[in-house]
Amino acid sequence: MPRTATRRRALAAALACAAMLSACTGNSDDGTSSAAGTPAVAPDSAQTTAASAVSAAATSSLDGTAAGAAARDKAFVGAALESANAYAKTLPGRTAAEKADAELATTGVKVLAISRSGDTPQQVLAQTTLKKTGAAVLVLLVGGQSGAPFKAAAVTPMLPDAKLDALDPTTDGSAAVGDGSGLSAKPDDVVAAFAASVKFPEPTATKVLAADPLSEQLRQSARAQSQALNNQGAFTQEHEPKGVIGGLRLKDGKGAIVFAHLVRNDAIAMRTPVKLTPAKDLTLLTGIKQITTEANLTSNEIIAVVIPASGQARIVAASDQLVAGSGR
Repeated sequence: MPRTATRRRALAAALACAAMLSACTGNSDDGTSSAAGTPAVAPDSAQTTAASAVSAAATSSLDGTAAGAAARDKAFVGAALESANAYAKTLPGRTAAEKADAELATTGVKVLAISRSGDTPQQVLAQTTLKKTGAAVLVLLVGGQSGAPFKAAAVTPMLPDAKLDALDPTTDGSAAVGDGSGLSAKPDDVVAAFAASVKFPEPTATKVLAADPLSEQLRQSARAQSQALNNQGAFTQEHEPKGVIGGLRLKDGKGAIVFAHLVRNDAIAMRTPVKLTPAKDLTLLTGIKQITTEANLTSNEIIAVVIPASGQARIVAASDQLVAGSGR
């Protein structure tokens, strides 16, 4: 389950990554209308659905048994399912405190927005919290076609001090993001700008996005991991956009909140052999117990970005989950 995405440990020392959930699925039509519409799901039904879906996601994510795997298959979709299964494999190496830090609250779930009738996929944007700290967590649910259940496509804790602008009332439904018409920048362009701005080495500065703690932390962490090698090796980090996974328009045509999926690759190549002990996450996922010359870590990332009608976009929530790795 989620942990904040603003924490990294030195790759050379621990080869570690934070745990989060993310997903990739389709998007809907152009969604440029700002007029009131009809919600795809009745508000009362959406509230019941969201509460049930969040509970299923929270419970199954902390169950490492075969029954837990079956439950996750019903609770998550796409890369979110891949991430949840990867997290579950690391449970034996986590302390009770670590598990508690990541646990989602299953009470107090609030529906923030519902997509409009006719838009596909159907979406419900909900908010819950981390059980221990009360920090806000955005949950994007997709599904509903032909009676199919809604599943979690993204579970993303909000960044410190981040705020989400008002969305249309659930009784009206919120228009789909579509191709991004009427926004200050196309969603794909915003995601590409983010990926380039946090690449290491040689990040590319962008004016499309406002400064945010996630991007700055990623840059600082990459520099720290590189410096930790003490010129004994090289560290690189790439963020590959995988597309928009969903999102809804804000109230009064003021923009949209967009969820996007990226894959991050952290790589280290030693100039001379050394003995590095991988983090527990990597060992439990891959069986690798020692690294001497090189390592590659693959993580699912998701960002939730508010793209206004004019001005800079801003990241409001983010998450990541280590899903694979190799080394020798």
